[in-house]
Amino acid sequence: MLQSLQSVAFAEISLAGDLISANRGFYVLLQLAPDSVVDHVGPYINNPSFTELAAGAQRAMPGQVVYQGLITFLGELGEPRSLLARVCRQGDHLAMIAEHDVRENENLLAAVMDLNEELAEQQRALARANRQLAAEKAEQQRLLQELATAQAHLVQSAQLVSLGQLAAGVAHEINNPISFVRANVATLGGYVGDLLAIIDAYAAGEALLAQDPSLLARIHRLRERCDLDFVRGDAVAVVAESAAGIARVARIVSDLKNFARINESEWQVADLHACLESTLNVASHELRGSAEVVRQYGPLPALHCCPGQLNQVFMNLLLNAIQSLEGAGNGPGRIFLRTGRQDDQGWIEIEDNGRGIGPERLPRIFEPFYTTRAIGAGTGLGLSSAWGIINAHGGRIEVRTEVGKGSTFRIWLPLSRTTSE
Repeated sequence: MLQSLQSVAFAEISLAGDLISANRGFYVLLQLAPDSVVDHVGPYINNPSFTELAAGAQRAMPGQVVYQGLITFLGELGEPRSLLARVCRQGDHLAMIAEHDVRENENLLAAVMDLNEELAEQQRALARANRQLAAEKAEQQRLLQELATAQAHLVQSAQLVSLGQLAAGVAHEINNPISFVRANVATLGGYVGDLLAIIDAYAAGEALLAQDPSLLARIHRLRERCDLDFVRGDAVAVVAESAAGIARVARIVSDLKNFARINESEWQVADLHACLESTLNVASHELRGSAEVVRQYGPLPALHCCPGQLNQVFMNLLLNAIQSLEGAGNGPGRIFLRTGRQDDQGWIEIEDNGRGIGPERLPRIFEPFYTTRAIGAGTGLGLSSAWGIINAHGGRIEVRTEVGKGSTFRIWLPLSRTTSE
């Protein structure tokens, strides 16, 4: 209806003077053809000027009346025409209504005011919704943090149990063949000794074999081909080295079985030096060729703890130290293992001369799922689970680090039992 009226001029104008929309009556007022292009409305409005109206609109609130009274309009041919008009701020622009029929103008203005009031109410509702959304977002962040912590604990528990079961299963499967290989090597050693004794007995009768030159020549050729003198000396060494290797494998299996106690929740008295050594033995393939381990053990009494869980802490810290050595450029990699006690506290320290930890990362290293390694190369749960285990033992972890020089993780544990079973 408003678009079709010619007795009422209505227009929406930006504060810069651009015509946003206008009805037919506005074009008639300016003596322009409908839908004519109007670059700027400033030249068509006078007394007050459009600049004054725009300045008033900038100071007004949305929906507020900026000006009400007579406005002189200049037509395309410069002919002035004064009309009763009302100008309101409409959002980020102004709305203008001018007409001869005051009653129709009042009706239209009332409609505009109602629309403005409705818009203002919608804006207030939007503000309330935004405040509620912000509160809900803060609550979601808190819940997500709690969920991440709970998920980290679940993953840690599942990881510990799975690792323990895997290690125990592997140790059991390896232990069976080791048993009969060890027995067979011992038997083989006896056989070798017997065969060498028989060979020596035959060698004693070599003078008798000289009566058959062809047979003796064939025996000499066979002896040279088999290098009997070398075999005689090496066979015993080979059997001894095989027995030593089997003994080493058996020791690794034993350490692996001890390490597999990671899923045990029963507290027991354990020697932490033995725990460190078994962890080192399990991680020997990672250490080989990458780092020298320097042991500096001090007095540390047996501790009432969950040794399997502490093994996991030592393993996580040891692997982090090994990884820190990669590309550090500090010469030969070295890892120091130190222990000691202070009053009623025992401590275990693992130090490396690796890359160190930057100050921007240090506050987050114990957060669940935080990792600086490439995607798929780490879960970000190693230090988090270590913190949780030590905290459950009533202890704490301290960190000293310097970029380019290395890091030191010191574990403090109470020597008296302070946590519940």
